[in-house]
Amino acid sequence: MTFSIKHLLLPVTMLLVAFSGINTNAQQLGPYPPEVAAWDDATKQAQRDAGTKMLADVDAAIKSGQKNIVVPKADYRFDKLLTNRRPMHIMWRDLDGVTIDLQGSTLWFENVRTGIVLANNKNSTLKNVNLDWDPLPFTQGRIMHIDHKTQRMHVKIDNGYDQPINEFTEFPNHWRGMIFNPKTRLLKEQVIGFALDVKWKDRTPQGYQIVKLNGFYGVKLDKSGIEVGDDIAMLRRMGRAMRIENCENNVMENVTCFASPFVTYAQNYGRGTSTFRKVNILRRPHTNRLIGANADGINVANMQYGPTLEGCRLEFLGDDFVNVHSVYNRIVWQNAPTEVVSSLINGYAAKDANEGKPVEIMFFDRKTMKLLGTRKIIKSVTNNSYPVSQDKCLFNLKDYFRSGIAAQYKEGAKTARASILTLDKPIKITSDVVTTIPDFISAGAVIKDCYFIGSLARGIRLQAPKTIIENNHIENTMGFGISMSGQPSYWGEGPYVHTTVARNNTLIGCGIGPANRENPAIYVRQGGDYTLSDTQYDITIENNVIRNSGGMGITVRGVKDLNISGNTIEGYYLYKVHKQTKPLPDDISGIGYGIVLDSITNLTLQNNTISQPGPFAKGDVFKVRIK
Repeated sequence: MTFSIKHLLLPVTMLLVAFSGINTNAQQLGPYPPEVAAWDDATKQAQRDAGTKMLADVDAAIKSGQKNIVVPKADYRFDKLLTNRRPMHIMWRDLDGVTIDLQGSTLWFENVRTGIVLANNKNSTLKNVNLDWDPLPFTQGRIMHIDHKTQRMHVKIDNGYDQPINEFTEFPNHWRGMIFNPKTRLLKEQVIGFALDVKWKDRTPQGYQIVKLNGFYGVKLDKSGIEVGDDIAMLRRMGRAMRIENCENNVMENVTCFASPFVTYAQNYGRGTSTFRKVNILRRPHTNRLIGANADGINVANMQYGPTLEGCRLEFLGDDFVNVHSVYNRIVWQNAPTEVVSSLINGYAAKDANEGKPVEIMFFDRKTMKLLGTRKIIKSVTNNSYPVSQDKCLFNLKDYFRSGIAAQYKEGAKTARASILTLDKPIKITSDVVTTIPDFISAGAVIKDCYFIGSLARGIRLQAPKTIIENNHIENTMGFGISMSGQPSYWGEGPYVHTTVARNNTLIGCGIGPANRENPAIYVRQGGDYTLSDTQYDITIENNVIRNSGGMGITVRGVKDLNISGNTIEGYYLYKVHKQTKPLPDDISGIGYGIVLDSITNLTLQNNTISQPGPFAKGDVFKVRIK
């Protein structure tokens, strides 16, 4: 392995030049292309009328049994919402074998709520459509002044991005911010994660919006990495651009979203798989928008099989580009040796069990993720109002999940949804236990030939097994470029990663945030005690190119049968190591190294090249507890 000091890397220089050209043009643009910005009220009303007619025509075609529905290309606008709970603008449901082709139309949504819901569909396709919002679900501007005493910033709102007090701007709390380098328009490195308090229209005499920073982990403005002159996008998280629920073998093709109030493409529950082919999230061309969406790009959860992503492009998002996962269930109580009370399990698994099909369930000690046993569910009974009390709960209700149905079980809750499970064999449970149902953990994803740039969080957040990640470009991520792990401690998402390959990917400028824990470009570590857990195995990381990593290039902890071969790391530990939260001991941390390997059984490590260590690097490869 080579080891030389070259801090100024050519790819970064080239990238700065490329984005500087974009920035010059961006200063002359606004939130919408000129031809769109010129639309008057009459034009927009005509688009609303066209949208109403289009929906009626599509509904009529569906009812008549048509399987290939072709919509004339146009701009369609929607200002009315369906339902009061989790409202949306459009609902297409109960389709079987139907293709809706919008031929390059743009759908304009006027509320910061979900654009489209696809529900209970089988073998159906949505293709050739663009989605956008008017007004936008975010605003942006430039930081003109910072008051360290009050933790407030003054932001000059960019032309065209001011809004009246509306559903987006009326709430003062729980805003988020994204900071950009004004020259490159990339996410700025070494900026903390933070929330904002925003009383909209609270302006200075110069007309600047006043916002207050709430830095995560109590970090103040002087340690935030934010400076006067930085560009900032300010947003809240409300409706999804598209929700895909309880679908089977659905396809989206040539679908592009230019804005989203929260997660862009959110798929949850269903049999079969899903395909995202040339599905994009973009800063709208011919505008100066800073972001493409307010949160995750493609988030797929609790499916029978994982999704296939092919040729997608995702740009400048307020959370992960891709998240493939399922939720853990928690065992609430044990009624008998073969009967347990669980947080509500996957409905498809419950249905299969009640129809006599074998449904495997795996029990893990939550603290260590050590497997306690495997059983079959032979019966599942749903209780939608199960009483919640600490004296009838095996885990501490103060230590609750932040995601999924199991999050209903927390201190102060009166009732929650539960599944009463009858098992084929006895099991003894006396502590905090989580479960997975292997048939419904989104296993088998394929993510290939995609281009991802600009994530406030991670690139690909993989939490499911049997996945292939290949030939992707991942760039400018504050967190990991690729992570493989479950989170049984906080989010309750997971469950684990095994039998997975990440190969031929290019990762540039990943892990550039000031993380309070290790922040490599590629990260593999199971939540819990990775020295005891046996959930992660058979993982290959090969022929990837990693450039300009903020911290480590590759870190793997707690894996059996690991192959790391043919990877190139050019530039790592470009930034200083910040104070760590729950740091690992020095003798196992590997801080400062290009590749860190800890608690590995059966390791193949060959033909990797490590060069251009940054100013905070210590060495190339760190190995500890290798068997």
